[in-house]
Amino acid sequence: MNSLKWVFFDLDNTLWDFDANAREALKELFVRHQLHLHSDFHIDQFISLYEDVNKAYWKKYEKGEVTKEILRTRRFTDTFDLMGIQPALQPANVWEEYLNICPYMPVLIPGAMECLSHVSQKFKVGILTNGFEETQQIKLRSSGIGAFVDFMQSSERVGFAKPSAEFFMHVFDSLEIGSNECIYIGDNLETDVWGGINSGIMTAFFDKDLKYSEIPLPKDLVENKLFAGKYSNLNDFARIFVV
Repeated sequence: MNSLKWVFFDLDNTLWDFDANAREALKELFVRHQLHLHSDFHIDQFISLYEDVNKAYWKKYEKGEVTKEILRTRRFTDTFDLMGIQPALQPANVWEEYLNICPYMPVLIPGAMECLSHVSQKFKVGILTNGFEETQQIKLRSSGIGAFVDFMQSSERVGFAKPSAEFFMHVFDSLEIGSNECIYIGDNLETDVWGGINSGIMTAFFDKDLKYSEIPLPKDLVENKLFAGKYSNLNDFARIFVV
């Protein structure tokens, strides 16, 4: 790692606990709008359904199939429709309320601050995210992560999303570095790990939910010379930089 200058992190579910924070925001909305009065779905069913709908829309967004506005609004209206809530009873502009709550939630992945503190002593720290620019900036400021971050690139700002090579090439051009001068870690095998590897970056997989604790990672990934390993603890990842 003699040429290493930058350590890049994905943000959601790698440093900032998107799942935990989003669930708390959704619970608040469920209670605020008394959704139990308009549907047989209880709060956990609502959250589970929303998460499925949201993931489907994010996949479409990353492929350029839907706009930011469609993603933000339809993930809620589609969820309400599937819950059997009539349009007239669906809370208006609930997507705006969500955005006024969720990005300000404080829960980080365990070890995130310690990892960033350690890494930032020796290297520049960057955030590579498919999230929306303004929303991700709020997360950085509200959580305290931003104090360690020297650079952030969002797909919204550059017009390309991970795992596209264009997204990562834009990072190289912006920072005037080569792929051998950075390392990257993210929680999504497709967008983060393969996206980074296919762009020539040494890339690690953050197994947040221990999904691969008992099942093996794909053989072609494990044998790839640019695969930097699997981690379920950010402090373990930070230790690879100890000389």
